[in-house]
Amino acid sequence: LPCSCRELHPSPPWRNMALSSCPRYEQAKRTRILHLNDMGLTSIPTPVLSLTMLTRVDLSYNNIEELTPDIQQLVNLENLWLNGNPLNAIPSELQHCRKLKVLDLRDTLVESIPREIGRLKNLFTIDLRGTPLCEELDPFKGSTEELLSYLDVKDRRTNIALEMEDKLLSAKYLETADMVEGGIVVNALVKAVCAQFPEMDELKNCARNADRLFPQRYASPVELRALFHTNPSDGPAAKRKKWGAIATKIAEKEAVKLKVSYIKLRRENEMVKLSADMELKISAIYYDNHDPTDIEGWLRSIYSCFTPENYANEGRSDCPDLEDIKFIIQHATRIFPKESTDITGPLIRKSMLDLQRKLTEDREKCVKGIISSISAIYSDREPPQVAKLARDVAKLFERDRFATEKELEDLKKISADASLLFPAEFDSADPKAIKKLFKQREIAANASIGR
Repeated sequence: LPCSCRELHPSPPWRNMALSSCPRYEQAKRTRILHLNDMGLTSIPTPVLSLTMLTRVDLSYNNIEELTPDIQQLVNLENLWLNGNPLNAIPSELQHCRKLKVLDLRDTLVESIPREIGRLKNLFTIDLRGTPLCEELDPFKGSTEELLSYLDVKDRRTNIALEMEDKLLSAKYLETADMVEGGIVVNALVKAVCAQFPEMDELKNCARNADRLFPQRYASPVELRALFHTNPSDGPAAKRKKWGAIATKIAEKEAVKLKVSYIKLRRENEMVKLSADMELKISAIYYDNHDPTDIEGWLRSIYSCFTPENYANEGRSDCPDLEDIKFIIQHATRIFPKESTDITGPLIRKSMLDLQRKLTEDREKCVKGIISSISAIYSDREPPQVAKLARDVAKLFERDRFATEKELEDLKKISADASLLFPAEFDSADPKAIKKLFKQREIAANASIGR
């Protein structure tokens, strides 16, 4: 509190007592609530840490600069008030207070929050008003939910990086693990690779395949010494600085190459899985009317028609081969011929393209049906405006690249019930609200059928 405020609130007579004889301490044993605010404390008194039953602790307006890691002993803590202290950091050990719900850090000197705090699933309020929060966390200052989500992601990514680094140093780079250069280059490699994989699942997959993906050359002491040469006159600090710069430059280039290798490996693994799925689908369609040994030849013939050259010949710059293979498996009964002897790669590709074209045309036909239905409702609007609204609504029902039976069925219902789904005023028409109303009506209709 400011001096003027403190003068209005004189120190209690027990302020200088031994804490064990403090009335509030004795009361806390019964109430599980302890108020030690405005007592001039510079740290949490040791006896407090033995009160593991405490659910609320108020340490506001003291002189606490550092919070002891032993705070983790208060395992039942739900509310912790530290506001008004010259506190400069929060210990990561606070993560062990898993019941914590409220953390008040107002008007402290806290600049950062440990990533481990993101593990506190019951925490719903971190009050950071009046704190000099760092640039990294400042955007989340007003939202505990967003801050905890950010810290949780950061924590999980950091743990993946640490595990990946340990795994590499204990296996692939074991021979150079004890070299200063080895530690520096592996750390730089892991950091650069993590930057290449913003998606958590991809980073996990990369970590699982680290032994296969990371470059082999840095496992050689001879290679490392050749890369990290320095002047004999350089001191330890100068060497580490130069080596750090060299490692960062190397790592950035290697990380780009590794990402390419990862994409190739992922594609190979996915293709193996798709081949197994395709084989099962073919066996199910033709049952006993084929020789199992023919399947491998059919697969080779089919895959040979899904190369970048095939797509280029069709005037396409993309190459969605895996997506198309998945499409074939999904619609196998409509794409494969009646007789197994007729199976060829070109035939399967043509049948796939014909079906994709038909599903695209069917989707467009349904969208035009919606446009026609709502044109009568919004006759005072320009056709392009009406068409855009219809397409925005239809877009919300897309489940795949190409129309599914369910999507087409829903679009037809929207067209038929347009007067019940679309508001009378065009400006009130919200695509998401229209979809929500459609779903509500669908649920109600299914419920009445069930009765």
